Amino acid sequence: MKLEDKTIIVTGGGRGIGRYIAKRLGEEGANIVVTARTEEYIEKVSKEINEEGGRVVPIRGDVTKEDDVKKVVNAAIEKFGKIDVLVNNAGAGIRKYLWETTAEEFEEIMNVNVKGVFFYMKHVIPEMEKHGGLIINISSGAGKEGIPTLSVYSASKFAVIGLTEAAAREVGRNVKIIALCPASVNIGMFKRFFPEERAVLEPEEVAEKVADICIHPGKYRSGDSIEIY
Repeated sequence: MKLEDKTIIVTGGGRGIGRYIAKRLGEEGANIVVTARTEEYIEKVSKEINEEGGRVVPIRGDVTKEDDVKKVVNAAIEKFGKIDVLVNNAGAGIRKYLWETTAEEFEEIMNVNVKGVFFYMKHVIPEMEKHGGLIINISSGAGKEGIPTLSVYSASKFAVIGLTEAAAREVGRNVKIIALCPASVNIGMFKRFFPEERAVLEPEEVAEKVADICIHPGKYRSGDSIEIY
């Protein structure tokens, strides 16, 4: 129980990588605030965490809506007193050539993947500055190298790294901000995009790396983009 008494928000925690992250951190005794747009998903994950002896609060919220973000942050503080870790995991993607992508599709991906990270950092950092904290922004290997037919997704994940690096230099030493850049992960999004290919990672491996960063933050330097392959 290496994260006992730590309060952790996991965005996009209802399914995919976020579900595995929330459950893994719950195993270490953390207070988990799991949030996503679909209430059914976060209720299911919360039930799974509770059945394994964890402590979890599901809060429906849309990362692209600032009022929702403030609601989740305020509820976490009201329930547990503070926020120790934020995992910005919520993400969206589309596989198309750049010239086939509509403006609406571009905006949706940027809103979820970039604006969502911005909103949560904006409202969590002032709270963390009071007592210290850790932010893990889930980027991607596609945020390190542009991937054909994933141009907008790649652009959004490059932006997450930029936000991470800049914000890490803006905050005090008691707040650490890191980007995590996994290779392909065996979840629904990858299977839809590349049905004929085999993913490099299982979601459990990403969740384990997030847990290691949370448990041993001193091993990592603020502002870094950590690749997993």
